[in-house]
Amino acid sequence: MIVLRTLLENNLSQNRALIAEHGLSFMVETEKVKILFDCSAGSAARKNAEKMHVSLKDVDYVVLSHSHYDHAGGYPDMMDHGVLAPLVTGPQFFEEKYACEGGKYAYLGCGFGEELLSEKGIEHRICEGLETLNKGCYVVGGFKRFYEFEKAPSRFVRQTKEGMVTDAFPDEVCLVLESEKGLVMIVGCSHPGILNMIESVRERFGQPVYAVFGGSHLVEADEERLLETMRILKDMGIATVGFNHCTGDTAQSRLSQCGDGVAYSHLKAGDCIFLP
Repeated sequence: MIVLRTLLENNLSQNRALIAEHGLSFMVETEKVKILFDCSAGSAARKNAEKMHVSLKDVDYVVLSHSHYDHAGGYPDMMDHGVLAPLVTGPQFFEEKYACEGGKYAYLGCGFGEELLSEKGIEHRICEGLETLNKGCYVVGGFKRFYEFEKAPSRFVRQTKEGMVTDAFPDEVCLVLESEKGLVMIVGCSHPGILNMIESVRERFGQPVYAVFGGSHLVEADEERLLETMRILKDMGIATVGFNHCTGDTAQSRLSQCGDGVAYSHLKAGDCIFLP
């Protein structure tokens, strides 16, 4: 069985004792491995885990989908409270990230560097394309661009040795789990494009994707892109979709009307998924 627990998301589910804030954090468990996927921005995900009776100290891996603050900024707090499992990221994770608007740069980075990992003795594994965590459990990156209309907003930039460049999110990774019904994907923000990511996983594994959970970054998508995304998701045969965080209210509303055998839900803080 695969168990997915939403430790932190922008919105609260029915448990009002939890905290909601802009960010994302999941606890993912199989019979063989326990993974903390993203850590949100601060201490809220950890505090919610305590209230959900979810142990953090026995995780086998921490996977950070990319280095934006709302996904990775809470990692040092997790470390300070005993989460010292190997860390898996994509390449160029520590290049600082910004949003450029009106000639100014707003810092969006994770707020820590490689020296913190060395200080804490954390093993850092970099996923260059495919990283096996356990049998049937993988971290995937290096996504191809199949759909031209899926582009990250041009305001996202990163600081490199050559200066500021448009961020194509080479550090973005997702979690892929094998299940009885097909592949299950856990995504962070899907900056390379949610459809590009799904298609890359389908091609890499030669298997259908059964379910997708996490942030889709459709918050800025226009009506045409939303309708096309819905159509392609149906054509891909994905049966279960649980988007949240950067998906946006309009996209949530449209996607909830997918129908045709697609089970859609908005995973809020405290919501859990149990898959065979």
